[in-house]
Amino acid sequence: MIVLREQEGKAGVPPRQRELAEYLRFGIALIDKPCGPSSHETSAFTRRILSVFGVEKTGHSGTLDPDVSGVLPVMLGAACKASGFLSKERKKYVCITRFEKPVERKSLERAFQRFRGKIYQTPPLASAVARRLRVREVFSLDVLELDESKRFALFECDVEAGFYVRKLVEDLASVLDNAAVMAELRRTEAAGFREAECVTLQELSDRVWLARERGNEAPLRECVLPIEEGIHLKRVVVDDDALRPITTGANVAIPGICSFDEEIARGEAVQVLSLKGELVCFADALLSSEEIKKRRNGLAFDVSRVIQAF
Repeated sequence: MIVLREQEGKAGVPPRQRELAEYLRFGIALIDKPCGPSSHETSAFTRRILSVFGVEKTGHSGTLDPDVSGVLPVMLGAACKASGFLSKERKKYVCITRFEKPVERKSLERAFQRFRGKIYQTPPLASAVARRLRVREVFSLDVLELDESKRFALFECDVEAGFYVRKLVEDLASVLDNAAVMAELRRTEAAGFREAECVTLQELSDRVWLARERGNEAPLRECVLPIEEGIHLKRVVVDDDALRPITTGANVAIPGICSFDEEIARGEAVQVLSLKGELVCFADALLSSEEIKKRRNGLAFDVSRVIQAF
């Protein structure tokens, strides 16, 4: 972090110290989506459960098919404005594949070698996006287990956003000359959130009851993170005097900047924070980090989306 000047902030409150209703309005609920409901329905269930605290809007990050379970970050209230950034983050899955004919582990591992790194992929017919050939990166792809019949394989993959595991299974079957179907799929990580951090809808409901009826907010706060802890963009911290102009239409000028991350490139998306650590807005860099260090005046960041007013 490059510090231009030290200053103590007075506006706002640290994200973890917000009152519960405000905490939820800028939060991300970490939900363990069950098989059955769609991601949209799971998001709607989350909204109904949290509506007792004034949550009126929810949105999810990264769609899961109804028959797929696992990590589903659900943005609450104003945090929905950040869904576009969270949905671009990489994800991890574990998958059980059923083959028509027995397959040897060595053959399976050799086939997997062809699907690591950047590969071409066309979304499956059932997908909600255009079926156009595109490039997606597979960061890791490993066989975890092969059952005694050698027809059921469990594997794990770490992939770029927008990757279709179902299509991977189809392509894998083609390489092995062996019909295969995706028997079960679970997302174990999304946008840095892991399944161990998530709660089921029933558990979320129980924690809401504890907060309302027993005044115990801690369990609910444990499964809802402040939006500030879910965004992984480079950071720019501005002083209190810059907050109101930024949230009413002004761009970020160099005199209002207190500190910023190194190696910001022109055109790169960043998150702008208050001195208390609250997310103010998203912006695109008009200057690089090196250029900002050398100047005293001028605009440095073009505000693209305001998250909260001050």
